[in-house]
Amino acid sequence: MAPFSLTFQITEERRCPFYNLEEGIQLNDQSVKLPLGKPVCLILIRELTGLLFSLLPLDTSELEQKKKEIFTCGGCTGLIKFKITDKILFPTDFSPEASEGDGAVITGQVDAILPAELLQVFHMHQKTGRLIMEVTGGAARITFREGGLLAARFEELDNQEAIYALLSEKKGTFRFIPGLPDSLMQAREIGDFMMILMEGLKRLDEDER
Repeated sequence: MAPFSLTFQITEERRCPFYNLEEGIQLNDQSVKLPLGKPVCLILIRELTGLLFSLLPLDTSELEQKKKEIFTCGGCTGLIKFKITDKILFPTDFSPEASEGDGAVITGQVDAILPAELLQVFHMHQKTGRLIMEVTGGAARITFREGGLLAARFEELDNQEAIYALLSEKKGTFRFIPGLPDSLMQAREIGDFMMILMEGLKRLDEDER
């Protein structure tokens, strides 16, 4: 089976704070490549994650039909539209490993992407590093290794309980710092990511009722 990889070109831009007309976005089944020097917009990543799940099951002929469609990312101060293209918009083949060690710090607002979605982004893209959050309820730190959860701390709570409490937060900021020391690379995960997330969402739903 050939590896999944698609290139998109921006065909329309309205007050987008990050990306410009005719720039490219490259998506494969592990990561996203954005225009050189541009920040990572988590709203766009969320849209691309949903798009990936809808495109992955398609065969070659079905993907060819998708080239006629226009996809949209909005929800912040601006909007972009993009479509699948065969143009070469990046100078070299996309290597997901190349973006992991570049030292880039990802930052954003919690009200633009809630904690549950944010955690899924880093899990799905198999990121390694620390997610540091300053939210209404206090400070939180979550450690990932290749998308798995190694540790979590939210005020006086640790690990699973910290994650459960953090999911209810709706205001604040976050930053993700890639990379971990060797001593943490051998640590055991605190549990299965999806099991922890689903339990946390279940508790959140029960509390909101």
